[in-house]
Amino acid sequence: MAADSGDIVAKILLRSARDPFDVIEADDPRAWGIGFYGTNVGNLLFADSTHRLLSVPGTEIVANRFAHERRAFTADEVAATDDEYDHFVVPLANALRPEFTRPLTRLTAFIEQISIPTTIVGIGAQLSLEELDTRPDDELAALHRRFMNSVLERSSKVGVRGEITAEYLRRLGYGDEHVEIIGCPSIYLNGPELTVRDERSAPIADDDPVAVSMSPLTSPWFETYVDAFADRHPHMTYVGQTHHDFAMLQWGRHRQPEMGFDRDHRLYAEDRTRMFLDAGSWMRFLATQRFAFGTRIHGNVAAVLAGTPAMVIAHDSRVLELCDYHGLPYTMLDSFRAGTTVDELFQAADYTAFHNRLSEGWKRLTAFLDDAGLENVAQPGRSAAAYDAELAALEPAAPVVTLRGSGDDALRRIEDRIHALKTASEHADTAAKRREKELEKTLAASLKSHGKRIAALEATTRKQQTRIERQARRLGRQRALIKQLRADLARHQERAGLRGMVRRVRRRLGR
Repeated sequence: MAADSGDIVAKILLRSARDPFDVIEADDPRAWGIGFYGTNVGNLLFADSTHRLLSVPGTEIVANRFAHERRAFTADEVAATDDEYDHFVVPLANALRPEFTRPLTRLTAFIEQISIPTTIVGIGAQLSLEELDTRPDDELAALHRRFMNSVLERSSKVGVRGEITAEYLRRLGYGDEHVEIIGCPSIYLNGPELTVRDERSAPIADDDPVAVSMSPLTSPWFETYVDAFADRHPHMTYVGQTHHDFAMLQWGRHRQPEMGFDRDHRLYAEDRTRMFLDAGSWMRFLATQRFAFGTRIHGNVAAVLAGTPAMVIAHDSRVLELCDYHGLPYTMLDSFRAGTTVDELFQAADYTAFHNRLSEGWKRLTAFLDDAGLENVAQPGRSAAAYDAELAALEPAAPVVTLRGSGDDALRRIEDRIHALKTASEHADTAAKRREKELEKTLAASLKSHGKRIAALEATTRKQQTRIERQARRLGRQRALIKQLRADLARHQERAGLRGMVRRVRRRLGR
Protein backbone atom coordinates (compact mmCIF):
# COMPACT_ATOMS: atom_id res chain seq x y z
CA MET A 1 0.00 0.00 0.00
CA ALA A 2 1.39 3.39 -0.95
CA ALA A 3 1.09 6.03 1.72
CA ASP A 4 -0.14 8.57 -0.80
CA SER A 5 -0.51 9.06 -4.53
CA GLY A 6 2.95 10.60 -4.96
CA ASP A 7 5.95 8.97 -6.57
CA ILE A 8 7.08 5.74 -4.94
CA VAL A 9 10.59 6.09 -3.57
CA ALA A 10 10.83 2.83 -1.62
CA LYS A 11 9.00 -0.46 -1.89
CA ILE A 12 8.95 -2.73 1.17
CA LEU A 13 8.07 -6.40 1.36
CA LEU A 14 6.46 -6.95 4.76
CA ARG A 15 6.03 -10.25 6.55
CA SER A 16 2.31 -10.06 7.18
CA ALA A 17 -0.57 -12.48 6.81
CA ARG A 18 -2.66 -9.97 4.93
CA ASP A 19 -2.99 -6.34 3.92
CA PRO A 20 -4.84 -4.37 6.66
CA PHE A 21 -7.14 -2.88 3.99
CA ASP A 22 -8.36 -6.29 2.91
CA VAL A 23 -11.56 -6.71 4.96
CA ILE A 24 -12.52 -10.37 5.18
CA GLU A 25 -15.81 -11.59 6.62
CA ALA A 26 -16.32 -14.91 8.39
CA ASP A 27 -18.15 -16.43 5.41
CA ASP A 28 -15.17 -15.74 3.14
CA PRO A 29 -13.28 -19.02 2.49
CA ARG A 30 -10.03 -17.11 2.98
CA ALA A 31 -10.88 -17.00 6.71
CA TRP A 32 -11.19 -20.78 6.96
CA GLY A 33 -8.46 -23.17 7.99
CA ILE A 34 -5.45 -21.19 9.17
CA GLY A 35 -6.88 -18.36 7.12
CA PHE A 36 -5.32 -14.98 6.56
CA TYR A 37 -4.08 -14.53 10.12
CA GLY A 38 -1.89 -17.61 10.52
CA THR A 39 -3.28 -19.54 13.45
CA ASN A 40 -3.83 -16.55 15.78
CA VAL A 41 -5.37 -13.14 15.06
CA GLY A 42 -2.84 -11.68 17.49
CA ASN A 43 -0.50 -11.78 14.47
CA LEU A 44 -2.56 -8.98 12.94
CA LEU A 45 -1.69 -6.51 15.70
CA PHE A 46 2.09 -6.40 15.39
CA ALA A 47 2.02 -6.72 11.59
CA ASP A 48 -0.55 -3.92 11.21
CA SER A 49 1.41 -1.74 13.62
CA THR A 50 4.62 -2.20 11.62
CA HIS A 51 2.69 -1.50 8.43
CA ARG A 52 1.46 1.79 9.87
CA LEU A 53 4.87 2.75 11.25
CA LEU A 54 6.36 2.55 7.75
CA SER A 55 3.40 4.01 5.84
CA VAL A 56 4.90 7.38 5.01
CA PRO A 57 4.58 9.30 1.72
CA GLY A 58 6.70 7.73 -0.98
CA THR A 59 6.73 4.24 0.53
CA GLU A 60 4.74 1.30 -0.82
CA ILE A 61 4.25 -1.71 1.42
CA VAL A 62 3.28 -5.16 0.16
CA ALA A 63 2.26 -8.01 2.49
CA ASN A 64 3.99 -11.30 1.69
CA ARG A 65 1.05 -13.29 3.18
CA PHE A 66 3.54 -15.57 4.99
CA ALA A 67 4.42 -17.04 1.58
CA HIS A 68 8.10 -17.48 2.38
CA GLU A 69 7.48 -19.72 5.35
CA ARG A 70 4.39 -21.61 4.19
CA ARG A 71 5.91 -23.17 1.08
CA ALA A 72 9.09 -23.63 -0.88
CA PHE A 73 10.12 -20.81 -3.22
CA THR A 74 11.95 -20.69 -6.51
CA ALA A 75 15.10 -18.96 -7.69
CA ASP A 76 12.90 -16.79 -9.91
CA GLU A 77 10.97 -15.58 -6.85
CA VAL A 78 14.22 -14.67 -5.12
CA ALA A 79 15.42 -12.76 -8.17
CA ALA A 80 12.04 -10.99 -8.48
CA THR A 81 12.20 -9.96 -4.82
CA ASP A 82 15.64 -8.43 -5.28
CA ASP A 83 14.51 -6.63 -8.44
CA GLU A 84 11.18 -5.34 -7.14
CA TYR A 85 11.76 -4.49 -3.47
CA ASP A 86 14.16 -2.29 -1.55
CA HIS A 87 13.79 -3.84 1.91
CA PHE A 88 12.37 -6.96 3.58
CA VAL A 89 10.82 -6.11 6.97
CA VAL A 90 9.95 -9.04 9.22
CA PRO A 91 7.76 -8.50 12.31
CA LEU A 92 7.88 -11.67 14.40
CA ALA A 93 6.53 -12.94 17.71
CA ASN A 94 7.69 -16.05 19.59
CA ALA A 95 9.56 -17.47 16.59
CA LEU A 96 12.48 -18.88 18.60
CA ARG A 97 10.72 -22.03 19.73
CA PRO A 98 10.69 -25.70 18.64
CA GLU A 99 7.17 -25.55 17.16
CA PHE A 100 8.23 -22.84 14.71
CA THR A 101 11.15 -24.83 13.29
CA ARG A 102 9.74 -25.53 9.83
CA PRO A 103 8.53 -21.98 9.06
CA LEU A 104 11.73 -20.48 10.45
CA THR A 105 13.85 -22.83 8.34
CA ARG A 106 12.05 -21.72 5.18
CA LEU A 107 12.18 -18.06 6.15
CA THR A 108 15.90 -18.36 6.88
CA ALA A 109 16.56 -20.02 3.52
CA PHE A 110 14.73 -17.17 1.77
CA ILE A 111 16.69 -14.49 3.64
CA GLU A 112 19.96 -16.26 2.81
CA GLN A 113 19.22 -15.99 -0.90
CA ILE A 114 17.97 -12.42 -1.20
CA SER A 115 20.40 -9.52 -1.31
CA ILE A 116 18.20 -6.62 -0.12
CA PRO A 117 18.41 -5.28 3.46
CA THR A 118 16.38 -7.34 5.94
CA THR A 119 15.13 -6.03 9.28
CA ILE A 120 13.64 -8.16 12.08
CA VAL A 121 11.15 -6.35 14.30
CA GLY A 122 10.34 -7.84 17.70
CA ILE A 123 11.36 -11.51 17.60
CA GLY A 124 11.02 -13.45 20.84
CA ALA A 125 12.05 -16.73 22.43
CA GLN A 126 9.42 -18.90 24.07
CA LEU A 127 10.60 -20.67 27.20
CA SER A 128 8.82 -22.03 30.20
CA LEU A 129 9.62 -20.16 33.40
CA GLU A 130 11.61 -23.20 34.55
CA GLU A 131 13.80 -23.14 31.41
CA LEU A 132 15.01 -19.53 31.39
CA ASP A 133 18.66 -20.51 31.90
CA THR A 134 18.72 -23.58 29.67
CA ARG A 135 20.24 -23.92 26.22
CA PRO A 136 18.29 -25.33 23.29
CA ASP A 137 19.28 -28.67 21.83
CA ASP A 138 22.06 -28.57 19.25
CA GLU A 139 19.78 -28.81 16.22
CA LEU A 140 17.52 -25.96 17.33
CA ALA A 141 20.50 -23.82 18.37
CA ALA A 142 22.04 -24.38 14.93
CA LEU A 143 18.87 -23.17 13.23
CA HIS A 144 18.64 -20.08 15.44
CA ARG A 145 22.29 -19.23 14.75
CA ARG A 146 21.75 -19.74 11.03
CA PHE A 147 18.75 -17.38 11.17
CA MET A 148 20.64 -14.74 13.14
CA ASN A 149 23.68 -14.93 10.87
CA SER A 150 21.58 -14.60 7.72
CA VAL A 151 19.86 -11.49 9.10
CA LEU A 152 23.03 -9.88 10.46
CA GLU A 153 24.59 -10.13 7.01
CA ARG A 154 21.78 -7.82 5.84
CA SER A 155 21.29 -5.53 8.85
CA SER A 156 23.31 -4.19 11.74
CA LYS A 157 21.05 -5.48 14.54
CA VAL A 158 18.09 -7.74 15.25
CA GLY A 159 15.15 -6.22 17.13
CA VAL A 160 13.99 -8.49 19.98
CA ARG A 161 11.01 -8.37 22.32
CA GLY A 162 12.71 -8.24 25.71
CA GLU A 163 15.55 -9.09 28.05
CA ILE A 164 14.73 -12.82 28.22
CA THR A 165 15.16 -13.15 24.46
CA ALA A 166 18.33 -11.03 24.56
CA GLU A 167 19.78 -13.31 27.24
CA TYR A 168 18.79 -16.41 25.27
CA LEU A 169 20.67 -15.05 22.24
CA ARG A 170 23.70 -14.20 24.41
CA ARG A 171 23.91 -17.90 25.26
CA LEU A 172 24.07 -18.53 21.50
CA GLY A 173 26.89 -16.01 21.06
CA TYR A 174 25.07 -12.77 20.15
CA GLY A 175 25.72 -9.72 22.32
CA ASP A 176 24.47 -6.17 22.56
CA GLU A 177 26.29 -5.31 19.33
CA HIS A 178 23.94 -7.72 17.53
CA VAL A 179 20.67 -7.28 19.43
CA GLU A 180 18.40 -4.33 20.25
CA ILE A 181 15.51 -4.67 22.71
CA ILE A 182 12.50 -2.89 21.19
CA GLY A 183 9.50 -4.71 22.68
CA CYS A 184 6.49 -5.56 20.53
CA PRO A 185 5.40 -3.01 17.90
CA SER A 186 1.75 -3.87 18.58
CA ILE A 187 1.85 -1.52 21.59
CA TYR A 188 2.33 1.39 19.18
CA LEU A 189 -0.41 0.51 16.70
CA ASN A 190 -1.93 3.96 17.30
CA GLY A 191 1.34 5.76 18.02
CA PRO A 192 2.87 6.83 21.34
CA GLU A 193 -0.18 8.74 22.59
CA LEU A 194 -2.24 6.19 24.50
CA THR A 195 -4.23 6.45 27.70
CA VAL A 196 -5.70 3.49 29.53
CA ARG A 197 -8.75 4.32 31.62
CA ASP A 198 -8.36 4.22 35.39
CA GLU A 199 -11.77 3.58 36.95
CA ARG A 200 -10.61 1.63 40.00
CA SER A 201 -12.45 3.96 42.34
CA ALA A 202 -15.54 1.90 41.50
CA PRO A 203 -15.17 -1.89 41.85
CA ILE A 204 -16.12 -4.32 39.14
CA ALA A 205 -19.82 -5.03 39.52
CA ASP A 206 -21.23 -8.47 38.84
CA ASP A 207 -23.08 -7.24 35.76
CA ASP A 208 -20.18 -5.23 34.29
CA PRO A 209 -19.00 -6.39 30.84
CA VAL A 210 -15.60 -8.07 31.07
CA ALA A 211 -13.56 -9.98 28.48
CA VAL A 212 -11.34 -13.01 29.03
CA SER A 213 -8.76 -14.71 26.81
CA MET A 214 -7.00 -18.06 27.08
CA SER A 215 -4.03 -19.80 25.48
CA PRO A 216 -4.02 -23.61 25.12
CA LEU A 217 -1.29 -24.26 27.68
CA THR A 218 -3.34 -22.60 30.41
CA SER A 219 -6.61 -24.49 30.02
CA PRO A 220 -6.48 -25.87 33.61
CA TRP A 221 -6.48 -22.28 34.89
CA PHE A 222 -9.41 -21.51 32.62
CA GLU A 223 -11.39 -24.53 33.76
CA THR A 224 -10.68 -23.92 37.45
CA TYR A 225 -11.17 -20.17 37.77
CA VAL A 226 -12.90 -18.78 34.70
CA ASP A 227 -15.85 -21.10 35.09
CA ALA A 228 -16.37 -19.59 38.55
CA PHE A 229 -15.98 -16.09 37.15
CA ALA A 230 -18.62 -16.91 34.51
CA ASP A 231 -21.10 -17.75 37.26
CA ARG A 232 -20.59 -14.43 39.00
CA HIS A 233 -20.35 -12.23 35.87
CA PRO A 234 -23.19 -12.94 33.43
CA HIS A 235 -21.78 -10.42 30.92
CA MET A 236 -18.32 -11.93 30.77
CA THR A 237 -17.30 -12.80 27.18
CA TYR A 238 -14.65 -15.23 26.02
CA VAL A 239 -12.77 -13.62 23.11
CA GLY A 240 -11.18 -16.29 20.95
CA GLN A 241 -8.12 -15.76 18.79
CA THR A 242 -7.21 -19.02 17.04
CA HIS A 243 -8.37 -20.97 13.99
CA HIS A 244 -9.78 -23.54 16.44
CA ASP A 245 -11.96 -20.83 17.97
CA PHE A 246 -13.06 -19.77 14.50
CA ALA A 247 -14.08 -23.30 13.49
CA MET A 248 -16.01 -23.74 16.74
CA LEU A 249 -17.88 -20.46 16.30
CA GLN A 250 -18.51 -20.61 12.58
CA TRP A 251 -19.30 -24.29 12.10
CA GLY A 252 -19.94 -25.66 15.60
CA ARG A 253 -16.83 -27.84 15.39
CA HIS A 254 -15.45 -28.97 18.74
CA ARG A 255 -12.11 -27.51 19.70
CA GLN A 256 -9.28 -29.89 20.39
CA PRO A 257 -9.87 -31.59 23.78
CA GLU A 258 -6.70 -30.20 25.34
CA MET A 259 -7.90 -26.64 24.70
CA GLY A 260 -10.24 -26.79 27.72
CA PHE A 261 -13.01 -24.98 25.88
CA ASP A 262 -15.53 -26.30 23.36
CA ARG A 263 -19.11 -25.79 22.27
CA ASP A 264 -20.38 -27.56 25.39
CA HIS A 265 -18.83 -24.89 27.58
CA ARG A 266 -21.33 -22.47 29.09
CA LEU A 267 -19.64 -19.42 27.54
CA TYR A 268 -20.35 -20.93 24.12
CA ALA A 269 -23.75 -22.39 24.96
CA GLU A 270 -24.89 -19.04 26.40
CA ASP A 271 -23.66 -17.12 23.34
CA ARG A 272 -20.92 -15.41 25.34
CA THR A 273 -18.08 -16.11 22.90
CA ARG A 274 -16.78 -13.86 20.12
CA MET A 275 -13.87 -13.59 17.72
CA PHE A 276 -12.73 -10.70 15.52
CA LEU A 277 -11.04 -10.84 12.13
CA ASP A 278 -9.45 -7.41 12.08
CA ALA A 279 -7.76 -5.21 14.65
CA GLY A 280 -10.31 -2.41 14.33
CA SER A 281 -13.41 -4.44 15.18
CA TRP A 282 -11.50 -6.26 17.93
CA MET A 283 -10.54 -3.01 19.63
CA ARG A 284 -14.02 -1.50 19.15
CA PHE A 285 -15.54 -4.41 21.06
CA LEU A 286 -12.95 -4.26 23.84
CA ALA A 287 -13.57 -0.51 24.21
CA THR A 288 -17.10 -1.45 25.38
CA GLN A 289 -15.73 -3.69 28.16
CA ARG A 290 -15.02 -2.49 31.68
CA PHE A 291 -12.03 -4.80 32.05
CA ALA A 292 -10.10 -7.54 30.24
CA PHE A 293 -7.85 -10.29 31.55
CA GLY A 294 -6.33 -13.58 30.48
CA THR A 295 -3.23 -15.42 29.32
CA ARG A 296 -3.21 -14.12 25.74
CA ILE A 297 -0.68 -11.30 25.53
CA HIS A 298 -2.19 -9.77 22.39
CA GLY A 299 -5.71 -10.28 23.67
CA ASN A 300 -4.74 -7.96 26.51
CA VAL A 301 -2.77 -5.61 24.25
CA ALA A 302 -5.86 -5.20 22.06
CA ALA A 303 -7.79 -4.08 25.14
CA VAL A 304 -5.04 -1.65 26.14
CA LEU A 305 -5.02 -0.17 22.63
CA ALA A 306 -8.77 0.39 23.08
CA GLY A 307 -8.12 2.23 26.37
CA THR A 308 -9.55 -0.61 28.45
CA PRO A 309 -7.52 -1.75 31.48
CA ALA A 310 -6.31 -5.32 31.27
CA MET A 311 -4.47 -7.75 33.52
CA VAL A 312 -2.09 -10.20 31.89
CA ILE A 313 -1.87 -13.66 33.42
CA ALA A 314 1.82 -14.48 32.85
CA HIS A 315 2.74 -18.11 32.32
CA ASP A 316 5.87 -18.19 30.13
CA SER A 317 8.82 -16.10 29.03
CA ARG A 318 7.22 -14.50 25.96
CA VAL A 319 4.45 -12.98 28.10
CA LEU A 320 6.64 -12.10 31.05
CA GLU A 321 9.33 -10.23 29.10
CA LEU A 322 6.80 -8.06 27.24
CA CYS A 323 5.05 -7.16 30.48
CA ASP A 324 8.38 -6.27 32.07
CA TYR A 325 9.55 -4.19 29.12
CA HIS A 326 6.33 -2.27 28.48
CA GLY A 327 5.18 -1.99 32.09
CA LEU A 328 1.98 -3.96 31.49
CA PRO A 329 0.32 -5.06 34.73
CA TYR A 330 0.54 -8.82 35.23
CA THR A 331 0.12 -11.51 37.80
CA MET A 332 1.70 -14.94 37.69
CA LEU A 333 -0.51 -17.85 36.76
CA ASP A 334 0.56 -19.82 39.82
CA SER A 335 -0.44 -16.97 42.14
CA PHE A 336 -4.17 -17.66 41.66
CA ARG A 337 -6.06 -19.03 44.59
CA ALA A 338 -9.59 -20.24 45.10
CA GLY A 339 -10.88 -16.88 46.32
CA THR A 340 -9.35 -14.72 43.55
CA THR A 341 -11.96 -12.37 42.09
CA VAL A 342 -12.15 -10.36 38.89
CA ASP A 343 -12.28 -7.18 40.95
CA GLU A 344 -8.97 -8.07 42.65
CA LEU A 345 -7.38 -8.34 39.22
CA PHE A 346 -9.00 -5.08 38.19
CA GLN A 347 -7.80 -3.20 41.26
CA ALA A 348 -4.24 -4.46 40.68
CA ALA A 349 -4.20 -3.19 37.08
CA ASP A 350 -2.04 -0.11 37.65
CA TYR A 351 -0.98 1.51 34.36
CA THR A 352 1.34 4.14 35.80
CA ALA A 353 4.51 2.33 34.70
CA PHE A 354 3.01 1.59 31.30
CA HIS A 355 2.20 5.26 30.65
CA ASN A 356 5.63 6.34 31.89
CA ARG A 357 7.42 3.98 29.49
CA LEU A 358 5.42 4.74 26.34
CA SER A 359 7.47 7.69 25.15
CA GLU A 360 10.86 6.08 25.75
CA GLY A 361 9.75 2.80 24.16
CA TRP A 362 8.47 4.68 21.10
CA LYS A 363 11.79 6.51 20.72
CA ARG A 364 13.75 3.31 21.02
CA LEU A 365 11.63 1.47 18.45
CA THR A 366 11.67 4.29 15.90
CA ALA A 367 15.41 4.88 16.43
CA PHE A 368 15.91 1.21 15.58
CA LEU A 369 13.96 1.76 12.35
CA ASP A 370 16.04 4.87 11.63
CA ASP A 371 19.26 2.89 12.04
CA ALA A 372 17.91 0.23 9.69
CA GLY A 373 17.39 2.89 7.00
CA LEU A 374 13.59 2.68 7.17
CA GLU A 375 11.61 5.89 6.85
CA ASN A 376 8.88 5.99 9.47
CA VAL A 377 6.13 8.12 10.96
CA ALA A 378 8.29 9.44 13.82
CA GLN A 379 10.66 11.29 11.48
CA PRO A 380 10.15 15.05 10.97
CA GLY A 381 7.57 15.82 8.32
CA ARG A 382 6.42 12.20 8.13
CA SER A 383 3.02 10.83 9.13
CA ALA A 384 0.60 7.99 8.46
CA ALA A 385 -2.28 10.36 7.70
CA ALA A 386 -3.12 8.71 4.37
CA TYR A 387 -2.94 5.25 5.96
CA ASP A 388 -5.22 6.28 8.83
CA ALA A 389 -7.75 7.93 6.51
CA GLU A 390 -7.94 4.91 4.23
CA LEU A 391 -8.33 2.54 7.17
CA ALA A 392 -11.01 4.73 8.81
CA ALA A 393 -13.07 4.65 5.61
CA LEU A 394 -13.37 0.85 5.70
CA GLU A 395 -16.38 -0.97 7.08
CA PRO A 396 -14.91 -3.41 9.63
CA ALA A 397 -15.71 -7.09 9.47
CA ALA A 398 -18.56 -8.32 11.61
CA PRO A 399 -17.59 -10.36 14.68
CA VAL A 400 -17.66 -14.13 14.44
CA VAL A 401 -20.43 -15.29 16.76
CA THR A 402 -21.72 -18.64 17.98
CA LEU A 403 -24.52 -20.64 16.42
CA ARG A 404 -26.43 -20.18 19.66
CA GLY A 405 -28.72 -17.34 20.58
CA SER A 406 -32.41 -16.97 21.12
CA GLY A 407 -35.46 -16.90 18.88
CA ASP A 408 -35.16 -15.60 15.35
CA ASP A 409 -31.59 -14.44 15.91
CA ALA A 410 -30.38 -18.02 16.48
CA LEU A 411 -32.23 -19.25 13.40
CA ARG A 412 -30.83 -16.40 11.34
CA ARG A 413 -27.27 -17.32 12.35
CA ILE A 414 -27.77 -20.95 11.33
CA GLU A 415 -29.36 -19.86 8.05
CA ASP A 416 -26.43 -17.53 7.39
CA ARG A 417 -23.90 -20.31 8.00
CA ILE A 418 -25.79 -22.73 5.75
CA HIS A 419 -25.96 -20.04 3.09
CA ALA A 420 -22.22 -19.41 3.46
CA LEU A 421 -21.49 -23.11 3.06
CA LYS A 422 -23.82 -23.36 0.05
CA THR A 423 -22.23 -20.32 -1.56
CA ALA A 424 -18.76 -21.62 -0.88
CA SER A 425 -19.77 -25.03 -2.26
CA GLU A 426 -21.15 -23.43 -5.41
CA HIS A 427 -18.02 -21.35 -5.80
CA ALA A 428 -15.93 -24.46 -5.25
CA ASP A 429 -17.96 -26.36 -7.87
CA THR A 430 -17.62 -23.48 -10.31
CA ALA A 431 -13.94 -23.21 -9.62
CA ALA A 432 -13.54 -26.98 -9.97
CA LYS A 433 -15.35 -26.95 -13.31
CA ARG A 434 -13.24 -24.02 -14.45
CA ARG A 435 -10.09 -25.82 -13.38
CA GLU A 436 -11.36 -28.98 -15.11
CA LYS A 437 -11.89 -27.08 -18.36
CA GLU A 438 -8.53 -25.41 -18.04
CA LEU A 439 -6.97 -28.80 -17.35
CA GLU A 440 -8.73 -30.33 -20.37
CA LYS A 441 -7.51 -27.45 -22.51
CA THR A 442 -4.01 -27.81 -21.11
CA LEU A 443 -4.07 -31.57 -21.64
CA ALA A 444 -5.38 -31.18 -25.20
CA ALA A 445 -2.65 -28.68 -25.99
CA SER A 446 -0.11 -30.95 -24.34
CA LEU A 447 -1.42 -33.95 -26.29
CA LYS A 448 -1.21 -32.01 -29.55
CA SER A 449 2.30 -30.89 -28.69
CA HIS A 450 3.34 -34.41 -27.76
CA GLY A 451 1.72 -35.72 -30.96
CA LYS A 452 3.81 -33.33 -33.01
CA ARG A 453 6.91 -34.36 -31.14
CA ILE A 454 6.11 -38.06 -31.64
CA ALA A 455 5.51 -37.51 -35.37
CA ALA A 456 8.78 -35.62 -35.63
CA LEU A 457 10.56 -38.40 -33.75
CA GLU A 458 8.99 -41.02 -36.00
CA ALA A 459 10.10 -39.10 -39.10
CA THR A 460 13.58 -38.75 -37.65
CA THR A 461 13.58 -42.44 -36.78
CA ARG A 462 12.60 -43.39 -40.33
CA LYS A 463 15.38 -41.23 -41.76
CA GLN A 464 17.85 -42.72 -39.35
CA GLN A 465 16.64 -46.23 -40.20
CA THR A 466 17.12 -45.58 -43.93
CA ARG A 467 20.57 -44.17 -43.24
CA ILE A 468 21.43 -47.18 -41.13
CA GLU A 469 20.22 -49.57 -43.85
CA ARG A 470 22.37 -47.77 -46.44
CA GLN A 471 25.33 -47.91 -44.11
CA ALA A 472 24.67 -51.61 -43.49
CA ARG A 473 24.65 -52.35 -47.24
CA ARG A 474 27.84 -50.34 -47.68
CA LEU A 475 29.39 -52.22 -44.79
CA GLY A 476 28.30 -55.52 -46.36
CA ARG A 477 30.00 -54.61 -49.63
CA GLN A 478 33.11 -53.57 -47.77
CA ARG A 479 33.15 -56.86 -45.86
CA ALA A 480 32.80 -58.83 -49.16
CA LEU A 481 35.64 -56.82 -50.66
CA ILE A 482 37.83 -57.46 -47.65
CA LYS A 483 37.03 -61.16 -47.90
CA GLN A 484 37.99 -61.22 -51.57
CA LEU A 485 41.22 -59.34 -50.85
CA ARG A 486 42.11 -61.81 -48.14
CA ALA A 487 41.50 -64.74 -50.58
CA ASP A 488 43.66 -63.09 -53.26
CA LEU A 489 46.36 -62.47 -50.67
CA ALA A 490 46.30 -66.15 -49.70
CA ARG A 491 46.66 -67.25 -53.30
CA HIS A 492 49.55 -64.88 -53.84
CA GLN A 493 51.21 -66.17 -50.72
CA GLU A 494 50.70 -69.76 -51.91
CA ARG A 495 52.21 -69.01 -55.33
CA ALA A 496 55.12 -67.18 -53.75
CA GLY A 497 55.77 -70.24 -51.58
CA LEU A 498 55.89 -72.60 -54.63
CA ARG A 499 58.31 -70.36 -56.52
CA GLY A 500 60.60 -70.29 -53.50
CA MET A 501 60.54 -74.10 -53.30
CA VAL A 502 61.46 -74.42 -57.05
CA ARG A 503 64.45 -72.07 -56.56
CA ARG A 504 65.71 -74.08 -53.63
CA VAL A 505 65.43 -77.40 -55.63
CA ARG A 506 67.32 -75.92 -58.58
CA ARG A 507 70.10 -74.68 -56.34
CA ARG A 508 70.51 -78.17 -54.89
CA LEU A 509 70.49 -79.85 -58.38
CA GLY A 510 73.05 -77.36 -59.59
CA ARG A 511 75.44 -78.45 -56.92
